[in-house]
Amino acid sequence: MTLTFDRNAYGALLAEVQPQVITSEEENERYLEIVEELMACKNRTPEQNALLKLLVLLIEEFEDEHYPLTREGINSLANS
Repeated sequence: MTLTFDRNAYGALLAEVQPQVITSEEENERYLEIVEELMACKNRTPEQNALLKLLVLLIEEFEDEHYPLTREGINSLANS
């Protein structure tokens, strides 16, 4: 069974969450909570999957910029 992508449903999700580039730790935490909720859904819709992917990209971008792993940090993780 192939599920079709409903642009109206996706638009409603986007309107509810209003995702944008993350500029603060509070926004990052908010998106992390939404990602956790979406991950907990057993039967995510294609629209929920699209929102999940978008939020993960925004979170990764923020965390890569604000919490960069240095070679020293990577080595300490590997030795843990």
